[in-house]
Amino acid sequence: MVRAGGIDLGGTKIEATAFDSDWAVVETKRIPTPQDSYENLVDALCEMVVWLEETAGSKGLPVGVGIPGFHSKRTGKFLTANLLASGRTVHQDLIDKLGRAVAFENDCNCFALSEAMLGAGRSYASVFGLIIGTGVGGGYCSNGTLISGLNGAAGEYGHLGIPYMTMKELGLDGIQCGCSRTGCFETYLAGPGMRRLAKHVTGKDADAKTITTAAAAGDPQMQEVMRMWARIAAELVAALQCTVDPDCIVLGGGLSKIPNIDRLIAQALPGHLLDQTEPPEIRVAEYGDSSGTRGAALAAVQNYQILEEPS
Repeated sequence: MVRAGGIDLGGTKIEATAFDSDWAVVETKRIPTPQDSYENLVDALCEMVVWLEETAGSKGLPVGVGIPGFHSKRTGKFLTANLLASGRTVHQDLIDKLGRAVAFENDCNCFALSEAMLGAGRSYASVFGLIIGTGVGGGYCSNGTLISGLNGAAGEYGHLGIPYMTMKELGLDGIQCGCSRTGCFETYLAGPGMRRLAKHVTGKDADAKTITTAAAAGDPQMQEVMRMWARIAAELVAALQCTVDPDCIVLGGGLSKIPNIDRLIAQALPGHLLDQTEPPEIRVAEYGDSSGTRGAALAAVQNYQILEEPS
C-alpha cells in the first residue's frame, strides 16, 4: 500500500517516488525537466503528481515536491537558479492546475528531514543536513520539525563568509560566489572549491576524485589540499555550533562519497569549536540521492496531518 509520494525537481530531471507504510520505495519514475517554458514545467509536475495518484490508486495521496531555491512566504514566489521558475508562484500554480493540495519544500530541507527522521540522524533530537557537492547548502531539523525561516533559506550556510583569519593563514584570496557575495564557504568547500584549493597548492587543475585518490596514496601536496579543505569544513561546523548547535551533522552531496570524509572533518574540529564544548556527531547520509523524494514525501505527510487535525 502506498503511503505518500515525493517529487524531486532538479535542473535536468524530475523524479517521483511512491513510498509504502515502512517508507520503502514502491515505484519510481523519472522524466527530463522541461527547459523550454514555465508552463511545460508546471505541466510536467502535474504529470508526476497524477502518476503518483494512479500508482497509489488514491487522489487523496499526500504528495510533496522538493525544489532547489527559496520560497517567499510573503509573496509565494520562488528564487531558483537552474529552473524556469524564478519570480513565479510555482506552488500556487500547481495547486490551481491540479485542484488539490501539494506540499512544497526546499530540496536541502527535504534531505535534512529524510535523514533526521529515517536515516543517519534518526537517533538524534537535532540534525543538520549538510550537502556538499557542486554547491554547499543544508537544512535543520529539530525534533522532527524543519526550521526553514521566512524565505526557506535557514540552512544556507554555504553563503556565510569564511573567517578572515582562516583565509589569511591559508593564504587564500576571496572569491566571488554565485550568490554575488565574496568569500563564501561554498567557494572553497564545494567540489569546484576543492579544485580551486588544488590549483592554489599545486598550480595544476585536479578534480575531487584525483585529489582524494592521490592524497590517500601519500601525495604530500594533495594531502595538504585535503588538510586545508578539512580546516575550512571545521570552520563551517563551528558556525553551525554557534547558531543551531546540532547534535548531529549528516553529510550529503557528491563530496560525501569521499572515503572517510566524516572522520576527516571530525578530526579537524579540535581547536575550531568553542572551548570545552561537545562536538556534533558527523555522519554520512544513509539514503544518499533518494533522500530528496523521501523527504518531500515526509513533508507531505506532516502537512497532511496538520490539515487533518480538528480545530
